[in-house]
Amino acid sequence: MGVKGLKSYIENGGDVLKPRRFRNSLLVIDGSNLYYNLYFRTGLDQAHGGEYRAFEKEVSKFFNNLKLCEIKPYVVLDGGDDISNKKFETLKSRAEDRIKRTDALSRGRSGECLPILIKNVFKQLLRKLDVPLIQCIAEADWEIAALANEWECSVLSNDSDFYIFDLKKGFLPLSEFEWRRVRTIKKTGERFIQTKCFNVSRLCTKMNHMKKNLLPIFATLLGNDYANLKKTILPNWTKFALCPGGTGRIDGLLRWLSGFRSPQDAIRALLIQIKDPEDSITVSQALNQGLKEYKLTPSTIAKFFMSGDPQSKLPKPLQNLPQWFLKGIAEGKLNSILLDVLTLHRVTLNCSVQDFRRSSSNLTSRPIRQVFYGIMLAPNPQNARRAPARPRFEVEEYDREGLRLDSSTVVANLPSQITPDLHLDTLLEVPHHVRLQVFLDALRISQAPDHLHIPPGLQLALYVTCYWIKHAEPEPKPEFFGALLVGLVYGELSRDPVTEKVVTSGLKRLKNFKSQKEKTRLDLGVAHAYSQWQCIMRDSICLNQLLDNPVPEPEYTWLYSGVFLYSVVQELCRGITPDSLLAGAPDAVNLYHNLRNAVEQQLSEEVIQRLGVVVKQVQASKRPVHHDPMDDLAKGYERLLLEEEEEDEDLQIKGKKGKDGNPGDEIYDQTCTSRTRHRKRSGTKDPKSKKYERVWV
Repeated sequence: MGVKGLKSYIENGGDVLKPRRFRNSLLVIDGSNLYYNLYFRTGLDQAHGGEYRAFEKEVSKFFNNLKLCEIKPYVVLDGGDDISNKKFETLKSRAEDRIKRTDALSRGRSGECLPILIKNVFKQLLRKLDVPLIQCIAEADWEIAALANEWECSVLSNDSDFYIFDLKKGFLPLSEFEWRRVRTIKKTGERFIQTKCFNVSRLCTKMNHMKKNLLPIFATLLGNDYANLKKTILPNWTKFALCPGGTGRIDGLLRWLSGFRSPQDAIRALLIQIKDPEDSITVSQALNQGLKEYKLTPSTIAKFFMSGDPQSKLPKPLQNLPQWFLKGIAEGKLNSILLDVLTLHRVTLNCSVQDFRRSSSNLTSRPIRQVFYGIMLAPNPQNARRAPARPRFEVEEYDREGLRLDSSTVVANLPSQITPDLHLDTLLEVPHHVRLQVFLDALRISQAPDHLHIPPGLQLALYVTCYWIKHAEPEPKPEFFGALLVGLVYGELSRDPVTEKVVTSGLKRLKNFKSQKEKTRLDLGVAHAYSQWQCIMRDSICLNQLLDNPVPEPEYTWLYSGVFLYSVVQELCRGITPDSLLAGAPDAVNLYHNLRNAVEQQLSEEVIQRLGVVVKQVQASKRPVHHDPMDDLAKGYERLLLEEEEEDEDLQIKGKKGKDGNPGDEIYDQTCTSRTRHRKRSGTKDPKSKKYERVWV
């Protein structure tokens, strides 16, 4: 985001950034940039689908430290895409880059991939922490800068666009904001965060007292999100540079511009050097547009923070939207993708770690998206009574096809069989049971399992899991299903303070799974299955919010933990049953079976059989085998002894490695060896009659 190469130039510019003790102030925060940096810069796991609980701790610590320093944050989030399409080529380029980086991550190489539910989690956490936030109608950069100037406070972000805006109280680069370490002034006891502050005046003074209003010209010529002019039609700026190296182009352009009194003078001087008339027109239009993009006037979001009123000065396609919808967008309680559906009839879908040899994970949840496309685009019958038939609406979806970004046309699907007048204007007037039925039909749920004891916070996850089992491609393996339910149970018990003691006492082994990132190998089959589940969850959340949450909104943080689920899958593949993993807590076992029973009500007998656990006896003869329940108990006890012996041997191996040793693969190999040896020790007189294979079918 922002101006290419400018961040590095400023950070290496010596005295351009001024040290500052930051405290007791308002602060406007670029929310999208903040959650991006909090996730990526703190080493949280990306390969296994996300670690939302660890992310919650980072977010909570960040805002708690601001509170200690009497800093009052106001978070501003990006909304929909720019309806002018000025940035569409840039957005497509970024989407293509995300596909490549995510594919690299899936192959075990370095890459970056934000978890699918990260924005939902972040917005919900801000509400939980009572941090004021607004989700803008479009991109937030301009609104952030305008609000900061209106309130005369600083901006916090890592987006280099804020080096161009003339901010009265300066710009605080997030990379220089030492929020983890709260310091204290000894004389007064006041707490502060050490940071560095950028001010446009300081940069212009260094560049021969360059005029501030020339910086938008600089940003446009260098290349920003709105303009990417061909370098071949522009002068070689490095010949004006006094700073050698990779930043010569930036330094040279700034020094060239410092020789002009006004933007118009600079534009005229540049156009004289461009010979091709078409290129001259292109450059002229881009530069004049750039001057408009960075010109600050009073913001349109200040009123929301003061009175709760949504943004004013809306683009024409959004001017007649109902107030409840605009308020829901502003409060972050509706997904900004709905704005793109309305204004552009186009959406760009995120890419996550998955099996790139298969179709995109987003395809599984397309039927759910088609329903909220239909609701968003359906005309009000009062305004379209003369129409002979319901018009056909389509949305263009941009998603990966292999490793390429491709588009496909998707037909909006309005559930007219339930209510013929389901449209945005009067959506909240529709009875609750009808909105619930719309949601259940979209997820292909035949009937809500009201008689089962499912906590409200798990109902949405239950419906998503039902849909996932029936529609994911390929069908999720039994281990994936069992691990997912164990994860939901563990998350629910951990979330609730009343049942949290169950986790800390009875489920110590499960608690350790959360920190087994190094031991958990990436499996593309698992990755693809859980990527599909999260895509279904994302789109189900969007539909549920649009319908005013007929299904209780869960705490998203506790629904998915990638490393934990992978660890449970590994245990289930070894032959450990979910009941064994949850055996330390009867409430956990009961909840697991309630969830499983609720899911199975929505499945065919054939699918249920494939998801069950069957112990296949491999016999030397065809004699029928008498099944004694005590055998299961004995086997479970034997397995527990085996695991304890393995853990003891693992500890011995770690001790041999020394303080600085890294066990890595060596421990894994020795563990496997010890497991085989213990099995030999516990052998019986008739090994053929006792040999078995545990299969999840």
